[in-house]
Amino acid sequence: NFEAVLARVDGALRTTSGSFFLGDELSLVDLFFCSFLERAEASLLYYKGFRVRDAEPYPGVAAWFDAMEARPSFRASQSDYYTHARDLPPQLGGRRGR
Repeated sequence: NFEAVLARVDGALRTTSGSFFLGDELSLVDLFFCSFLERAEASLLYYKGFRVRDAEPYPGVAAWFDAMEARPSFRASQSDYYTHARDLPPQLGGRRGR
């Protein structure tokens, strides 16, 4: 179940001393997760009405997104929600209401 896995990811983020997976510094772990989480946020919001970046149930994930977006290198490569919403539908269950 995606929500259970996301809760585990959130828990891992909340156990560090900073907003990234291994603390205050960006690591390869963050780079591995950024592509999927960015696309999942856009696609799940568009197709399912589900917020990956919701600070109430997932404060660690929301803080991670904020920390990533504070990096000019991430902002320079970040795409828009519309483009990402077209990337993952088959993997995440297609359109809402189907």
